[in-house]
Amino acid sequence: MPSELQRVAQQLLATLDEIPRVVAYLHDRAGKYRESAGWIGSTSNNPNARLAATQLDVAARRCEEAAHYLSLAPPKARAWTEQMVSGIRTAEPVGKSAGPRPDEPDRSAPPAERKQNGPEATKSGKTLGSDERSGLPDASARPRLTDAEGRRLLGKLPVRGQKFGQREKTRGIWRADDGTEYDLVSGRGEDSIGDDNQDLYRQAEEFAIEHRLGNPPGTLSITSHVEIKFAMLMWKRGLRDATIVINNPPCKGDSSCDEWLDKFLPPGAKLTIYGPDNFKGIHPKPPPGEGA
Repeated sequence: MPSELQRVAQQLLATLDEIPRVVAYLHDRAGKYRESAGWIGSTSNNPNARLAATQLDVAARRCEEAAHYLSLAPPKARAWTEQMVSGIRTAEPVGKSAGPRPDEPDRSAPPAERKQNGPEATKSGKTLGSDERSGLPDASARPRLTDAEGRRLLGKLPVRGQKFGQREKTRGIWRADDGTEYDLVSGRGEDSIGDDNQDLYRQAEEFAIEHRLGNPPGTLSITSHVEIKFAMLMWKRGLRDATIVINNPPCKGDSSCDEWLDKFLPPGAKLTIYGPDNFKGIHPKPPPGEGA
């Protein structure tokens, strides 16, 4: 007679068998949403219609993301589940002996925190990208970037100036926990590392629309700025405490990075920014009278 655990495993196995069908459905819905978005966008210049088209495109991307993460489940869970059904257990879900080691990460932590213990990139000199699925270790477990180190990194950046009457793009550096330094740049192009390409600008635009930031329907001119795009990367990689250096301090005033950056950051996350002229800013901004 199967045990209660085996019955649960059988039900889980049946659920895993349904995943390919759900993944196919999500891709089908994404295609339909994107097709509808294209049709609406090409037939009307009405602001509400364009907003609807943008929201449909966002829905398509969410379906594709859900399909991607769902497709990762069967390879990771099927072998272990089949062992439980048969009653012959030869390995843990992650291939380790039974019982967690004292030095293993806390598996009761939220997924966004657990994934920070994954492997990291090992090559330097790459341009920043946002679709690396490996997370970073908890920044609280290692020394923060000191002010002196921040100034040293700033010295690697070019002085931002003007060429032919046009301002140059803002440049920056993010140093990951393994010491790898990634180049940051403002603008609407794709940010890449290796073969991965992600449009952080577009993600910031969609975030502003979804959360109704800025003027209706959620338009802000700062979504191409380094700080805002890096906030999107913090969401993607589960970063809770990061530091960047940029060769142009965050803009100030109405609809500025100084005003809106806090709303783009993940809940509980902290971003420290170093800039020229001994600039150091912390977001979310500390209450008046409190320092770093």
